[in-house]
Amino acid sequence: MIKIKPFKALRPEPDKILAVNSPPYDIVSRNQAAEIIKKNPDSFLKVLKPEAVIPCGQNLSNQKLAEKAAENLEELIEGKKMFFESKPCFYIYQQKYGIEQRTGIVACLSIKDYLNGSIKKHENIRTKIWQERVENIIVTRTHTGCILMVYEDNSVIENIVQKSMIKDKCLYDFVSDDGITNLCWKIDHDDVIISLEKAFREVNNIYIADGHHRTAAAAEAARLEQENNRNEELEDEYLYFPAVLIPKQQIRIMGYHRLIKNLVNFSPDSFLENLNLSFKVEKLSNNQPFLPAQKNTFGMNLSGNWYKLIIKEGIIPKKISKIDQLDVSILQNLVLNPLLDIKDPQNSDKIEFIGGKDSLVQLIEKISLGANIAFTLNPTSIDEVIEVSDNNEIMPPKSTWFEPKLRSGIFVHRF
Repeated sequence: MIKIKPFKALRPEPDKILAVNSPPYDIVSRNQAAEIIKKNPDSFLKVLKPEAVIPCGQNLSNQKLAEKAAENLEELIEGKKMFFESKPCFYIYQQKYGIEQRTGIVACLSIKDYLNGSIKKHENIRTKIWQERVENIIVTRTHTGCILMVYEDNSVIENIVQKSMIKDKCLYDFVSDDGITNLCWKIDHDDVIISLEKAFREVNNIYIADGHHRTAAAAEAARLEQENNRNEELEDEYLYFPAVLIPKQQIRIMGYHRLIKNLVNFSPDSFLENLNLSFKVEKLSNNQPFLPAQKNTFGMNLSGNWYKLIIKEGIIPKKISKIDQLDVSILQNLVLNPLLDIKDPQNSDKIEFIGGKDSLVQLIEKISLGANIAFTLNPTSIDEVIEVSDNNEIMPPKSTWFEPKLRSGIFVHRF
């Protein structure tokens, strides 16, 4: 049973949506964020990534950065760029990209559901990022970004959403700087709100797709808040965090590729000899970039040449865990760890991860600049994500890249 809760969103004035909406904090660097804010001083990146407005060379503590984020958020509110909804609502958030689209419900979820395992995860988190997010939430008293969540397709929920989109006026309709069309509606009718709450009570589990650090940070901030306010009601607003809930069939996962800095002690020829023990290695005559479209197949660029790698029969045992069946695990266990000495990919400086719709362009550029080796992977499927989550297992780092990214600064939750 999943509890969803309407909330009084802090959101942009309709004529400020283009100025305020921003990419999420984790896909732009400090310098990239600074450039965006320089062109657009009202960008919500000022709140998500306050270091971008701090002079270069000046590094502040998490506490000071969070205080700067809180200051920047107040500027947006006092400058009438953003306002608080007058009553608790649900929202609908649709993104269109090419011929595809996905439509989700914006709602607050319960920290209790996360702690009891009804909200399931599939990734570990990095302590440094988590600590930054915890501090940001506590000081700003705000959940600044929505988590992307997945639920099993549900016709009752989908019918409610479709009827609301037809009946209610669109709040926002804009194209963001990533070329995605974003549309939003408000659900403020009490009977519809009750119907949605009831429908989600019939949902057993939902799954974190994108936003593990923010979810874990929300839980820790709630714990600290509750520790400091032991006499407050258990249903306080800080025990909830905002999410966009998308049905499974509409989720799109892209490949998350690997770029390796060097071949360690191998020459290109000796490395190929070792690969031949586990893979059928085919050098591509057209030397065009290869993106695999099926499991157990990989693309590789070695010293400027493109190859197709297929795992040989019998190399993968028939009875292994779901985790070890993943292509990211197979690459790690057969190549990265034993051959290239990358034992802890999340913390290794020997590897770079590249995902997203422009990942191939980025790979080719880095290869042209002298990168020795790159691997392209078939995307992990949403069914694999759900199965791993249901088994309470954790995927290897950088197993999934969800696209498009949710825009930030549209629906903000304050407590």
